[in-house]
Amino acid sequence: MTSNEQLARTILLLAADLGISNEVAIARALHQPTAVLVADEVVASTYAGQVALTTAAMLMRRSGHQVFVDIPDVDLIGFQVPMAGRTLHEAIQSVADKLIDGDAISVGCPLFAPDIAFIFGNGTAGVGVRAKRIMSVGWSKWSGTLNDWPIQSAWEDCSNPFGVMTAAALAAAELFKVTGRILLPIGNRTAGFGDVFAASKSSSFRLAPEETPLLNELGSFDIVSAGAVSNAFVYAVARIADVTGLGRAFDKDRSDNPNRNRNVLLLPKDMHKPKVDTFVFSNGLTIEPVPRHFEEYDLASLAERVVVGVDDIPTRWMLARGNPAWMGVGATSHFSAMASVHYAHSACAACLHPKDEVVEGDTPTVAFVSFFAGLQVAADFMRDVSGYDLNLASRQNYWTPFHPQNEMPSKVYPVAGCPAGCYASQIKRAA
Repeated sequence: MTSNEQLARTILLLAADLGISNEVAIARALHQPTAVLVADEVVASTYAGQVALTTAAMLMRRSGHQVFVDIPDVDLIGFQVPMAGRTLHEAIQSVADKLIDGDAISVGCPLFAPDIAFIFGNGTAGVGVRAKRIMSVGWSKWSGTLNDWPIQSAWEDCSNPFGVMTAAALAAAELFKVTGRILLPIGNRTAGFGDVFAASKSSSFRLAPEETPLLNELGSFDIVSAGAVSNAFVYAVARIADVTGLGRAFDKDRSDNPNRNRNVLLLPKDMHKPKVDTFVFSNGLTIEPVPRHFEEYDLASLAERVVVGVDDIPTRWMLARGNPAWMGVGATSHFSAMASVHYAHSACAACLHPKDEVVEGDTPTVAFVSFFAGLQVAADFMRDVSGYDLNLASRQNYWTPFHPQNEMPSKVYPVAGCPAGCYASQIKRAA
């Protein structure tokens, strides 16, 4: 198995969108971007700083890029699966060569000027850094921010990991643009992509209102699909300090090498095992692996909260018929992510997608987009768990992580011909 096969879904995405038939050239372009992630001891010694650095490094490497992490070695804080180790360096090295074959994540400073240096937290850590471009990475509880140097991005020493994971995903998206710009001259369908892959002077994205509290008791929930979106969901909630929860995960598929570029919990040891087995941890988050499809008879025991990462539209209709109190759906479309939230008495997932969209062949995708979709579903889930600022009207958001300021949030309305026949659609039909 080569790294090209592990990156097959991302190669497929670039080939289809840019009109490039030379897959070898695409693979080469994925391996060309270089980045160094930099933080001082103050930031590296915080849980927020560690989650930001490690998440960014892993997302970048899962797209094939060359990544250096120039940070002091400090004690590892908290539970940061799939990494393991006593110190931050040990944790990074435990996965460094297990994401995409070939180059590993390197601990230390590169001997050359990389494409981008990302300075996490305190800006003083960037003094003397050599790079073609320098960006400051910051975060709050629920948002992440990038700014071109010397503008400083504010950061917080907070226990909430959601804003820092947002910042990490934004950094991964910005580095991926280097690949896009390399490929533009050889593409046959590149109209508009010059703007898509243009370097951003600043970038920010907010997952939830800043006042949203973060609770660590998740209650019971079901996860349908153990693919990339669900991986991101579990990765995110597993990083909540002292988290507890009891869930079930349904998926009949086994992990294979092409999953390695986007399933953030997946390591080589998990190859050819049921995908749901990667959700079995030793912390307070207990997820029962159910290595089969979710079936109609499972609706009788459906949890009140349901996380949906499955692409199959009829499966979403079936879950909507179960009428859970809360249902979150995450998905991707090329370089864009989407997430929707549905409540028992408002428009359901079948109202949002009333027609089956049959997609032939493998789905083209990329690590940071799938991660963003699952991260948003996790934030929406935690917003419901908190009970804060509840808005029981179904909603959807659609955004492209390259330029997230252009996000398109919208309400989801019931449709009279809802395939699930949900409560809201029946009222619509009666009217």
